[in-house]
Amino acid sequence: MKVSLICPVYNERESISCLIESMLNQSKKPDEIIFVDSFSEDGTSEIIKEYSINKKRIRLIQKKSNIAEARNIAIKNSKYEIIAATDASSKLDKDWLKNITRPFKDKTIDVVAGGYEAISNGGIEDYLAMLTVKPMNEWDKRTFLPSGRSIAFKKKAWKAVGGYPENLYTGEDTLFDLKLKERGFKFKLEKRALIYWRGRNTIKKFIKQFWLYGKGDSEARNLKKMRSNLIFFLGMNFYLFFLITGFIINPIISLCLLAPLFVYLEMTGIKYTFKEKRIGCLFWIPILLFLKRFSYFFGVWRGLLK
Repeated sequence: MKVSLICPVYNERESISCLIESMLNQSKKPDEIIFVDSFSEDGTSEIIKEYSINKKRIRLIQKKSNIAEARNIAIKNSKYEIIAATDASSKLDKDWLKNITRPFKDKTIDVVAGGYEAISNGGIEDYLAMLTVKPMNEWDKRTFLPSGRSIAFKKKAWKAVGGYPENLYTGEDTLFDLKLKERGFKFKLEKRALIYWRGRNTIKKFIKQFWLYGKGDSEARNLKKMRSNLIFFLGMNFYLFFLITGFIINPIISLCLLAPLFVYLEMTGIKYTFKEKRIGCLFWIPILLFLKRFSYFFGVWRGLLK
């Protein structure tokens, strides 16, 4: 089974060498590796070119593009029917490619969702990682949508849905997954196909990340097909309406309405404290969860008003 491994990149100098080394050290070697670089300004392309001199399977395409366009460019230029995809800022487990392509031995499988874990350098990054990536033991194979950072699929499936939606800056992989499901392509969740992904390392970047997620889901109309996110968004609108109305009538009403939110945040902090065995969760998890939820909420509104 021959496989094309694709990856969009932009200004990834700090992590690109680690990613390439993990690609080259796979127990199942990719038959080609295609990077699409949107004209990085930090020397990323030069590092890839250095690797490509000695490793002929590595190809670099440079074209101004967003992440969806870059993926489509890579796939259009790929040689093989099975496409494996990852993102920059990742490190592949040595058996990732072997495990994410194994399910294709069953000819009925069209898409394989790989696993991923967030890694950090300690400090606040640890808490950001906890709220960015849901633990794999909580993933539901019936509803889980694969991330563009750990996925493999047949090229014919990609063609059937028109590729990744190039009009989106974020949320493109979610919409791609939803279109594949709507067309009846068969998914398989393979948690053993594991990558290690470096998330955001500051609160500011964390807020922007979830704001963009909300904006992307809104622009792509993903919320109509993502029941839990839609319920959250509608519920938040009602909650804020009653909160503001209550404050106008009597501030005490607003304080009473804030109590359930405070309890929810603190109970989540306690849950993480026991699960992670870190006392810092009592402080950081409620704050970061609040920022995550509201960033996504206002991102959705930004997308609706665009």
